[in-house]
Parts: sequence; structure tokens; C-alpha cells
Amino acid sequence: MASWSAATAYRLTQPFRIEAVEREVKRERADDVLVRPRMTGVCASDLKLYAGTRDRRALSRKLPIALLHEGVGEVVESGPSAGHRPGTRVVVVPNIPCYVAYPERYHSRAEACAACRPGGAGENYCLDHLYLSSNTDGLAQTVLRHPGALVVPVPPDVPDEIAVLTEPLTTIVAGCEKVGIRPGCRCLILGNGPLALLVAVALGSFYGVQREAICMSGHGWEFRAATPSFVGSVVDATDPDAFAALRDGIDVAFECVGGDANQDTLEQAIECLRPGGTAVLFGPSERSIPFNTREVIGKGLAFVGRNRSYVPHFAYVTERLREPGLQALLAQVRSPEHFYVRTAEDLNHALYHAWTKRDGGKTVIAWGGPE
Repeated sequence: MASWSAATAYRLTQPFRIEAVEREVKRERADDVLVRPRMTGVCASDLKLYAGTRDRRALSRKLPIALLHEGVGEVVESGPSAGHRPGTRVVVVPNIPCYVAYPERYHSRAEACAACRPGGAGENYCLDHLYLSSNTDGLAQTVLRHPGALVVPVPPDVPDEIAVLTEPLTTIVAGCEKVGIRPGCRCLILGNGPLALLVAVALGSFYGVQREAICMSGHGWEFRAATPSFVGSVVDATDPDAFAALRDGIDVAFECVGGDANQDTLEQAIECLRPGGTAVLFGPSERSIPFNTREVIGKGLAFVGRNRSYVPHFAYVTERLREPGLQALLAQVRSPEHFYVRTAEDLNHALYHAWTKRDGGKTVIAWGGPE
């Protein structure tokens, strides 16, 4: 019988180096659960830490840390008030709001930070939160402790391979919720990586946007042969004239790239958005960038930042994932390579592949259970 008094955390100690660290694990509160990861997805934010492309000050502040915040796990131990039986498959909500993370400082939701308290912007904008793989260890552990209120059961007809995509889909839902997507919207997705593919799937499946009304920009299309089937048209982001036909005709643009390309993608969004249009920003830059305020003001554009979600978004997405048609679409989003982790070297191999691969699919990692 497996013991849950100890666990192994696979921590990034420096770029491209994963080390196994043995540590104690136990429930500390009545509503805590212990969760064994079953399958995890690799996010671009994980890869920026892994490859050391984050700002040096951010790296020194965050490392060492166990990466990964997208995943489905199995409850192996539950506190008396957690409400989850051992053996229950769950998706883990990585955002731990202030009143859950620090109850000694925030005694209730009514006394939480300005974002979390009733009437605030929402827990995904919490001013003093914990977030897995950002400022606390993520899912790259054999077992982790997590608040029972922040795990959502996975329906039995949703396989791990689909449930693992829940977290990125919830951030997309959170962004679309803020914008108010309508079936008649014309949408531009800036980027053709895994997040961009999930945006295309969500627009059609959750909001009824016609495929022909979705355009995606990017590069390396020769390695993404299946991508055009998700959208009505594609453009080459490296061609400065490619966006001319879209100018002033897009209702909502989704920025899914970030990083060094952020300045270019924001310029493309500003060019293509119609007067009164909106851009949803998913991809952050590591530095401040010039911004065409004259055009933004002249066209009355709105920019919405969104890269986190909270429990209601997870409940909505996990229920929608039961739909067979949606599962068939999401099965095409995964990278064709398969990874199974039992050691630090296994995880390093999977992350290095995710960093260097050319295809636009999502890297997914299966985790070995107890011996």
C-alpha cells in the first residue's frame, strides 16, 4: 500500500535542469486533499521558465520550482470536509485566491483583496494569490496537497487525454466571457500554437462562431498541416502585406503569442480590428513595448487581459467536455509524441521536446503511479 507521508517534487533548479527532491506531504486543513497527477499539459509559461527566457529577476525569484499547472489527477486522500472520495478523478484549479491561500490574513471572502471580494473583478485577478508553477510548486510532483474546494471532478465519460485540456480552455472561456462573443463575430487568432488551436475550437464549440468567420495568423505552416481545418482562413504572420485584407474588419482579436513577438501581434490586432473592436490578450511580454495609442483611441478599441480562471469556469468546461463532437476536435490538438514520466530525466526529456518541437500541438505528459 502506498504511503502518502512523502512525495517527490521534480523541481526546475536552473534552466534545462530538473532535479528530484524528496519532501514531506500531508493535509494541513480539514478541506485539503492529496492528489496524484495522472496527466499534465505543458504551457508556454512553463517553457519560458524551463528555457530561462523569463526576466533574470523573475527566474531568481521563482526557482527552484516544480513546473506544470494544467492537469488531471486522482484524489488519494481527502480531509473530512473536502467532499472528495479517494479514487475520484479531478482537474486541479491552479489559482489559489488570497482568502484560501492566506486565511490568517483574509478571514473570509468578504474581507479578501479588492479583486476577490463580492463585486470585485474576480478571483482570477487576485492581488495576493498562490498559483501553481508560478509562485508555488506545480503539478510536477508524485503527490501534492491542494484545497478541496479547488479541484473539480471529471465526468466518467471524459478521458484523461481530454480532461487535461480543461485549464487552458477555462482561460479562453474567461476571456470570451469578458468580451461577450456572439455567433456572428469575425475573429482573428494571432498565433498558431496550442493555445491558438484551443481558441479556435472554443469559438466554434462553445460560442457558435462559424469556422469561415475565424482567421488564424502564424508561421511554419508546413509543420501544421491539420491546423487550417480548425479555421476558415490562415495568413502568414511574416508577410507584412498579409493582413491588408483583414483591415478594419475583425470584431475580436485573440493574442496568443506574447514574448518578443508581442509588439508585432498587437500592431496586427490594431490594424485589423474594426472601430469599437476588442483584443483579448493571452500572451504576456517580458518587457514593455511601444503601443500605437493614436490608432487605439481613434478606433475606440478595447484591450482585455486574461490568463487565469476560477472554479465556475472549470465546472462549465468539464461538463461541456462530455460532448463527443468536442472530444473529437480536441483529440487533434495534442502533439503526436507521447511521454510517460517516472524520473526527473523523463520530465526533462518531455519539456525539452515541448521547447524544440515544430508542430503546433499540445505536449501532454502521463505520470507513473505508485509502484
